[in-house]
Amino acid sequence: MPQKNELCGAFVTLVSLRAKGIAVRDQDEAAVAAGVRLAVDRTPTWPPGEKGREDYRLQLPRATDPADEGATPTGVARAVETLSEGSLLAVPASGDWDTGKLGTLLSGLYQLNWVAPVANVDTGEFGAHDTPDRALLDYLEGGLPPFWTSRWRAGHFVLVGGLRTGPGGAIASIVDTYPSLGDRGVHGQLLERLVLALRRETMTTPGGLLLVVEAAERQAAEELVTNAGLAPRLWA
Repeated sequence: MPQKNELCGAFVTLVSLRAKGIAVRDQDEAAVAAGVRLAVDRTPTWPPGEKGREDYRLQLPRATDPADEGATPTGVARAVETLSEGSLLAVPASGDWDTGKLGTLLSGLYQLNWVAPVANVDTGEFGAHDTPDRALLDYLEGGLPPFWTSRWRAGHFVLVGGLRTGPGGAIASIVDTYPSLGDRGVHGQLLERLVLALRRETMTTPGGLLLVVEAAERQAAEELVTNAGLAPRLWA
């Protein structure tokens, strides 16, 4: 950590594969496999308090159109399969996100042998990354939501590390790409906030989930997606 500039998709690919014990040299190798293109200009897109990283080992192509910057869900899915030599696949989940569908899907993932859920989100819809743990626990216990909101807006890839539930609601554990966000990159987000982040309604494209699973569990993962009322197809 942190991710290199424009390499959030490469970063989550790298983390997903290494978590399964698959050797990937660095973010650059993952970026090449995902077809990442660097930004047209060098306008900062990293969170407040972070510094950009341009220590690329490889020469990465630069986009000629802002719409082509960064990684696409298709590119991340391709990189997962390529770098794992087919042992892992990324099963997509897209559709009309709401808390019921997202909660059903995330709860169902515990049935799989192994999974790394990758989310393509609008960070501006998140709660503040430094929301106190006490405020999140109060929400779980009594349903009073924290009102602090994110100070950083960008299209972004993150990992979903798990789900905590209580009488007041549910909180997803987000594993991010910058150490300043939460506790070394890990921060809790209300399920409602994650739904809004996946919807990405103020952006040109919606978001979605990529469920990185063992190739043998592709059908089981797709069934979890459809049973949650979502579609096992890419969104962009």
